[in-house]
Amino acid sequence: MDSSHDQKRMNVEDNRLSSLPDGLIHKILSFISIKHAIQTSVLSSRWRFLWTSMPYLNFSRDDFSKLPKFSKFVTHVLSDRNNQTEVSSVKISLHGKMSGIFAKKIIKYAFSHNIQQLNVASVLANEVGFPLVLFSSRSLKHLSLTMKVLSDIDTTLHTSPYTIYFSTFRHIEYRSKYSLRYVFNATSTWELPALTTLYLDNAALICDENTDKCIDLFSKCANLKNLTLKSCYMEGFKGLSICLPKLSNLTIEIACGSVDVFNIVAPQLKNLTIRSYFDKQYSLSAPDLVFLFYQGGYCLQLSTDDYLSLEKADICVLRPKDAHQVLRMLQRLHNVKFLTLNVEIVELLSSSVELITNQPSPFANLKSLKIQPDIDFSDLGEHERADMSAEVRSYLLDGSPDATFTTVSREDVRAIKNTKLAQNLITELSALLEQEKASIETKMAKLHEHGKAHVDTDMSWKYLSVLIQEGEKKTSDIISKLKEINGILTELPASNRATVQPSFSTLGVEANIVANKITGFIKMVCDENQRCLNVCIDDVTTASQLSS
Repeated sequence: MDSSHDQKRMNVEDNRLSSLPDGLIHKILSFISIKHAIQTSVLSSRWRFLWTSMPYLNFSRDDFSKLPKFSKFVTHVLSDRNNQTEVSSVKISLHGKMSGIFAKKIIKYAFSHNIQQLNVASVLANEVGFPLVLFSSRSLKHLSLTMKVLSDIDTTLHTSPYTIYFSTFRHIEYRSKYSLRYVFNATSTWELPALTTLYLDNAALICDENTDKCIDLFSKCANLKNLTLKSCYMEGFKGLSICLPKLSNLTIEIACGSVDVFNIVAPQLKNLTIRSYFDKQYSLSAPDLVFLFYQGGYCLQLSTDDYLSLEKADICVLRPKDAHQVLRMLQRLHNVKFLTLNVEIVELLSSSVELITNQPSPFANLKSLKIQPDIDFSDLGEHERADMSAEVRSYLLDGSPDATFTTVSREDVRAIKNTKLAQNLITELSALLEQEKASIETKMAKLHEHGKAHVDTDMSWKYLSVLIQEGEKKTSDIISKLKEINGILTELPASNRATVQPSFSTLGVEANIVANKITGFIKMVCDENQRCLNVCIDDVTTASQLSS
């Protein structure tokens, strides 16, 4: 009775879903890979060819154990799909050296069907090129290319960020150059008039001619509103221009290579983030800027615009040397309401007070001023707190006497960093413990399923020896990670330690449970081996008695 009722309910649900228009079903299926979408064709005749007219294609190499299977599948999808239906969106997830070949094949097909959105995410061991059609599309609106770089550099969580960033990029720049990246010819201007969003992560922009010219790669992307250049390598040219009339959001993070100058002209730019650990020059003209985050080796060169809309500016000059340049930069930011400066800027100004003596404060609208060390380089400074002279304080605050003023010491920043580090390590270890607990419980269940009627060849003494070694390593790793977290906690101020201690205590209890499960499972295997041995001995002796 219940089974019949459940079947009727399932039929009703199926009919309800099948009655939806094709477009809505396609949208639902867009959240899964095209492989799983095709599997719905067995549901009924209504679903049999539904996937062939899907405008959303989501290919994942992870769905296939071997590359030839993925290759055959790609060919099947592109050949059996309804060729009259346009492709609005393509997502490609790749790994392995040869996967890029199929990416090209999919992209060529998509661009011949007026694609609007393309997302490619790769974990590859060599460079990836793209068909030229990618750079002359009249329909493409959103383009995202991300690649995870697999480096052989051993950088632990306790390594200074300074060491991590510089050693990593020296490795990429001087050892492998632009392998491990998407590779583009920087002199081929991209003609993508419909493009509004561009995200490049680990791309190489290469000019073989070695020119001193300033290249404007995006000049024919007139509608571009959102641009992100992350971990990009640029070689063969000295300057990059980003002159876009409709650009609203721009992010440049850790660009390395031959480019020394970035020239940004964006009259509608609202949000700008620049994060660099190299000595690059950034010049900016963006009169409508609202939010600015800048971290770089040199002072940011700002145009004479008044920046009337500027709400928040977070400025960190890693190695400020010229107090005149610092003052020019601050004077351009005179309308800012919330300002954060790094300690090194304040210390430089304090050593050059003659430049600001009797100078009026440029900040008339300031609501908040915060002085803090750069969080990534907080371990490199000599002093715990900024050495701010009275003249510098007056210069920064006299124009806005009601503004709140906060100073953060390097000790405070280190405490914040280490608190986050401890929390992240706790989260990671907690996830590992849960994974290990589930694995052990699965193994225990399988061991029970084997029963005691026969001898399982896996339950041998050799397997037990391996199991003991694995158990010893796992428990040793757990203890090591607990000690690592505990070491961080002991260095934290009491208030910060109190926020993390409850989670750490809970983690200790979980670690104890998992360790007991590991030893418990080893004991189960040992007992089973002993039982199998006893059975074997009994069988042999019984057979001997019968034969006699």
